[in-house]
Amino acid sequence: MQFAAGATHVCSCRLFIMDSDIIAAKRIAEGDNSAFEELFNRYHMKILNLCYAILHNRHDAEDLVQDIFVEIYSSIGTYRAESKLSTWIYRIAVNKAINHIRRRKIRKFLSLDFTDTLDYQSFEQTDWSLLDKQYGYHLHKAIDALPAKQKTAFVLFMYDELSQKEIAGIMNCSVSAVEVLVHRARGNIKKRMNNIDKDIF
Repeated sequence: MQFAAGATHVCSCRLFIMDSDIIAAKRIAEGDNSAFEELFNRYHMKILNLCYAILHNRHDAEDLVQDIFVEIYSSIGTYRAESKLSTWIYRIAVNKAINHIRRRKIRKFLSLDFTDTLDYQSFEQTDWSLLDKQYGYHLHKAIDALPAKQKTAFVLFMYDELSQKEIAGIMNCSVSAVEVLVHRARGNIKKRMNNIDKDIF
């Protein structure tokens, strides 16, 4: 009976979250600017961190975030609650970031500036924030060299600390596929970092 009660509680929580997402999306679609401001404040830094992690260029990341939120605002009416609103938002952000890279054919990215004033919480929460600038440069070059899907899965998993289930929802693939992508990404990064006299994995 305890299990059934717990399961009911989890189900109720999920329904509450989905109902809240639907209400928020509906308010924005109906032109409620305060609802959009709430959504912007809630996700702005997360999306900025994500774009910065993928592009490694603050200016490009900031510009892209503006495009992403314009897209969110203009297409919020298409949200059907088949997934969480956060998953829907991350999916837009990831697709925009990948398309940005493909369009401009970016092959070399700027190194991460650890003295930058950007509040990059994902790095502050890992040992990577303690690495020197030179090592950070080589690390990010290794990440940049990953195939698009591996890079996306790795960034979402390591930088944004999303669960594999959440990443699967964002990338429209299975959880097992995410596991494989992250595993291969880590392996490829290790190979490229072998010539660096440090090991963070």
